[in-house]
Amino acid sequence: MAFMVDLFVLELSLFELFCRGTIIYWAIFLLFRLGGRRNIGSLGFADILVVLLVAEGVGDALTGGTQTLIGGLAVAATIIFWSLFIDRICFFFPKIGKVLEPSQLCLVKDGQIDLKNMRREYVTRAELMEQLRLQGIAAIGQVKRAYLEQNGEISVLRYDEDSHEGLRTYSD
Repeated sequence: MAFMVDLFVLELSLFELFCRGTIIYWAIFLLFRLGGRRNIGSLGFADILVVLLVAEGVGDALTGGTQTLIGGLAVAATIIFWSLFIDRICFFFPKIGKVLEPSQLCLVKDGQIDLKNMRREYVTRAELMEQLRLQGIAAIGQVKRAYLEQNGEISVLRYDEDSHEGLRTYSD
């Protein structure tokens, strides 16, 4: 019976657990935000390894060494709270969203590669061309626009698909 009590009795206050979860959430959020959007696109083996190591590295800092179910749930609730809060804030206040969430970035415009934007996000020419080939594009001249999206993926608008000349895209 003592085992069951140990699972639910808090070793730290809910306030301290909330503060720990808040500080760790915002620190990791800012680190990944400053790291660029390529870190959140498609996850490769090295990316998954980084996520696992970050989780392991901050585990004790999040809970303060507590092993109770309530403590773990309080920290999980804090992380979910901040995630939902950011989503809502960015929806209702787009100017804040521009700071907290990266906007799309044009990598190709009218068949010309924007080297400045590619350098800004450390996208190599080879990576760009690989993404274009995966979308069935053989030559850069077929691309009207290519954007590095918020989620790290590259979206492409082709010339041959754009039969609506004069209509503007969302970013123009």
